[in-house]
Amino acid sequence: MCLFVVALAWRLVGPSARNDSTASGRRAFAVFEETVVPVLNRRCSNCHGVDAATDALMRETSDNEHLLRWVIGDDGRIATPVQVELAYTRSRIGWNEAAEFKPLDLDSPAPASPFARAPLAPGYSGYMRGHPAVFASPDEADYHAIVSWIDAEREARGQAPLRVESEAERFFSEQVTPILVRKTCFGANCHGPLAFNDLKLDAGIPALRERFTPVINHFNRQAMLGDVTRLVHLAGDVTQSKQLLKNIPVSQGGIVHKGGNDFFDTADPDYRVLETWLRLEAQELGGRTGAELGENRGLLFVRRPRSTPERFFEDTAFMPGGDLFLRAADGETNLTAALHPDGPADVRAPDVSYDATKVAFAMRREEAEPFNIWELDLASRAARQLTYSTDRDVHFLEPLYVPDPDDDAGNDLSRVSLVIVSNLADEWSQSSPDGILGEAEGGTRSSILDRQLRERPGTFDGRRVRVVRGTNAGEERRIATQEVGRLVVDRPFARASDSTTHYVIESAPRMAPKYDAYRMRLAEPGGEVEAFSETLTRMTFSPSQTRRPVIRSSGEIMFTFLRTGWQSGRPFFNASLFRQHVDGSNFHTHNGNRSGVPIHADSRELPNGLEIRIGRDADSYWGGMLMLSDHQFGINIEPDNPTDDLDHPWAGGPPTSSQHRFVPGWLSLDPAATFRGVSPGGVYRDPRPLPDGSVLVAHAPGPVDLADPEADPNFDIVRLVPDPAFQSDDGFQAGRYRREVAVSGPAAELWPTPIVARPKESVAKQLKTEEGVFGPIQTVRSFAGYPDGTPAVIQVFDHFLLDAFFEQITPAGRRRLALPVNPATGEVTPELDRVEYVRIVGVRPQHEGDSGPPQRFMIAEVPLEADGSFQAMTPSGVGFDLQSLNSRRMALRSPNRWLYAHPGEKHTLAIPRALFPQTCGGCHGALTGEPVDTFRQPDGVTSASLTEATWDLERLRKRRPVNDAPDGVVQLTTVDFDRDIRPILQARCVACHAPDGTGATLNLTGERAFDALREHVEHREALSSRSYLVERLTGLELHSARTLSGDAPHPSARPLDEEELLTIVRWIDLGAMRRAREATP
Repeated sequence: MCLFVVALAWRLVGPSARNDSTASGRRAFAVFEETVVPVLNRRCSNCHGVDAATDALMRETSDNEHLLRWVIGDDGRIATPVQVELAYTRSRIGWNEAAEFKPLDLDSPAPASPFARAPLAPGYSGYMRGHPAVFASPDEADYHAIVSWIDAEREARGQAPLRVESEAERFFSEQVTPILVRKTCFGANCHGPLAFNDLKLDAGIPALRERFTPVINHFNRQAMLGDVTRLVHLAGDVTQSKQLLKNIPVSQGGIVHKGGNDFFDTADPDYRVLETWLRLEAQELGGRTGAELGENRGLLFVRRPRSTPERFFEDTAFMPGGDLFLRAADGETNLTAALHPDGPADVRAPDVSYDATKVAFAMRREEAEPFNIWELDLASRAARQLTYSTDRDVHFLEPLYVPDPDDDAGNDLSRVSLVIVSNLADEWSQSSPDGILGEAEGGTRSSILDRQLRERPGTFDGRRVRVVRGTNAGEERRIATQEVGRLVVDRPFARASDSTTHYVIESAPRMAPKYDAYRMRLAEPGGEVEAFSETLTRMTFSPSQTRRPVIRSSGEIMFTFLRTGWQSGRPFFNASLFRQHVDGSNFHTHNGNRSGVPIHADSRELPNGLEIRIGRDADSYWGGMLMLSDHQFGINIEPDNPTDDLDHPWAGGPPTSSQHRFVPGWLSLDPAATFRGVSPGGVYRDPRPLPDGSVLVAHAPGPVDLADPEADPNFDIVRLVPDPAFQSDDGFQAGRYRREVAVSGPAAELWPTPIVARPKESVAKQLKTEEGVFGPIQTVRSFAGYPDGTPAVIQVFDHFLLDAFFEQITPAGRRRLALPVNPATGEVTPELDRVEYVRIVGVRPQHEGDSGPPQRFMIAEVPLEADGSFQAMTPSGVGFDLQSLNSRRMALRSPNRWLYAHPGEKHTLAIPRALFPQTCGGCHGALTGEPVDTFRQPDGVTSASLTEATWDLERLRKRRPVNDAPDGVVQLTTVDFDRDIRPILQARCVACHAPDGTGATLNLTGERAFDALREHVEHREALSSRSYLVERLTGLELHSARTLSGDAPHPSARPLDEEELLTIVRWIDLGAMRRAREATP
């Protein structure tokens, strides 16, 4: 063997396995060479074999480490000694020693190793993750050869059987696993590998006498505890665990389970076994943390005057008289009175630390100073300041303790960081709707009937109302009289209003300081100022409001994020729940998106995994309705939602859905309490779950006019105790619960916060990045990340799929996938409605004095790959949205979600559509509209995460973004009316469109040109494909509300060239602004 070949072999596989220092090691290699290599050559190398050049390319990136590949010769076989050595190493340890994927599991019997399990038929292997069945039976000689080699490797490595160290794990393996088998929990579409839910179990290996190995039992135990969100409750009453409540009747305190609630009841011996297992788990968790988890040590709350009105996004006025109180067995204590000896203060939003020894809160001691965050030791009553704003207009609010991201074990409950919201960035945004949208139930030619109109009679008298959709669309009237549930207009409509009528009542939007989220380290006493100045780091870069942080059991931080604008011909004001990693990255919607309830806030997990939250509107000064949500039930179909395209879907009973079983995603716990107008059932705010499954919440009895700043409701803290459950048996309405007064008095008692030690959530999910583009991750202001100014990368796996949910997300009906032929329906898509490009649009922050929509700019225009994927670079810390473009680069749709990315982040969206039924269909319904199509086994081989936009199939390496910026500066484009559009008008239009011209009805000269032209474009939705101007200029019938008439394309004698048309199209799609300031990253 030549020296070059020897050196190559050493570099690829290390020292030769032929010369292993042990006889058993040499024997294992010999078994592989003599019996396994022939099997690989016959049955495996056609997929797993690559030539040497390809292998060299693949080794240039760590993205291939999850693949099993070996080198073959020109004849397609492993032939040379070097090739055998490499195949041996790759088959034994994977790509390299550090690779996460390991083909062999030497802790388990040989058939449990992925190398043997994956190619065996699923009926014997229990493996259903996309690998083709190479071996039909474990009796095949080739399969036996692989198993024998793995046994030889186990002997050679001296691998002892895995020992079970935990009593809870031993009990799980011996007692719980048989119940899971008996109750058919391992079914592929129940909780097996094809399940759509957070619990995916390994069904074991039927070919083994002991079907469940210790490794599989360990995996299943962790899955039952919860890999994504917590599925058990170990810090309090363990019988409140989802794993128990999902399986018992709701009448016995269960929670609705789509798989049914009849697996056992509370007297069943199987139930007792699971309860015993959970008590063992709770005991072990308590031992690891050294804390009495779930023990209620008292109640914190804020007491302040009743006359303290504040809207949700406009709540920083100084309202003196508030203090933090502790209620314990020995009575009440004012904890903050000593902190403001010079006068009454404004104390808000307490949060208790994980170890239940401290409380953080916001305090403002006088009008001349801002809100800052303070922390108080509950034992010593010593307090310290944590944030240090000295500007009376820059506030820090709503503190939230979160786990220290550097604490991998998570057992030290004192190791924490702090998340807060602040307007430190000095940006402003909209805080109330641009028009009040409604959906009629019926009416007459002179009236609109809408039961959602709950405002005090006369509230809307004299305002304009415009019908924007359905019967009488486009007509505008003045409201003569507004009553509860009825509008009377000043003159009749053309036809009687009916259930298709959508209307908008004029309303001037308000602007307010915009808040973003920040995080910071907590220092030892004496280091507070340094910690604030050196570690405060911005987490969110939303173009609009960010409020009310809470943490999910998944370790993700949730906020209420506001989104405003126009979509599908209607205005929307939608403050829904978004979630992100603890560092602020991976920003995605969570719940409440395009809900008929304008604001979803304060969403906190109950011990059983359901969420309790408040629904309200922007004009409420006091709070709103109390909502119960099960996130796993997916997108809700609401009875009264004017933003969806459904015509009163509950009018005839439960709605028709494309989900396999529809259960409402949320319901009102107290139907008498409303989110707007005059609420007969009073008003709720500040819900907090307790470890026993009950809920503390501030409630004031009704009726309350939520929009009256002088209503002064009397809030008390009440405890809601399920009796037996907060849900009805079918989950379609509230269940039964009793109400107990916990704290009352003549003042307002708010923000109930129990003092309870609780386990920390896992925050292992942090920044996703592309080290090949941005280099290794660094440390910035004490946290892992990249320096400010580092761009980010957007990767979309299938934009055709993503586009199908841009405007309507309800799980009903068939989806439009804008390919030449819609694969969901078989329908041909008209050429101009096909999506061929994507435009990434950025948004500029607004500031005090600004009004109207924010200015937009273009980050990139990207052609879609055949699989619908694209990859582009974007400035970090900048809000961005996506527009689907046709072949003429006209915007067809936009989601108006306004995402953002952190420096160096890889922000990924969508999945390959072949994976949709399993991965997404449970929430979003079937693409075909047929519920049965949510049950499909995905093609895991051809639907891998390597897309055409990100992977070079020829060179077998990552592609760089299409707008790659090696210097880190992403090129941005603005379109300005005076700079870019007016010259086109001057050259091509004003000769006719002048006061004395043949087209004098449209005057495009002077200062009137902008307003005159803008009347003919869809600037509110920023969509050129719905603009009459573009139809006239191109001669194409698009989607304008007007019918195309006159000469077209216009001017017919000399139509605009492609570059001129594209400039006008981009101007419209960027909002048709008058003056666009130059965009900077």
